[in-house]
Amino acid sequence: MSAAAGAAAPATEEAMVEQCRGELEERLFAGGAHGESFITAQAVERQGDRVLVHLDVASGEGRRVSGTCIFKDGKLFDVK
Repeated sequence: MSAAAGAAAPATEEAMVEQCRGELEERLFAGGAHGESFITAQAVERQGDRVLVHLDVASGEGRRVSGTCIFKDGKLFDVK
């Protein structure tokens, strides 16, 4: 597969979960250095051209954050 074809392909569910996790980690650790984080709950919902990824993320220190990442056409659109 060429690089151009790979770039045009929609993101996989796994890739969307990882991207959402990264966005939520920024909020969990306030952009600072951090240790490990864990996904404690995960739900993926497809709604036509949108994919909603809901995650609960926790740190080893006991901090937690929840959020929903909205993807449109395989690209991150919003985080709530």
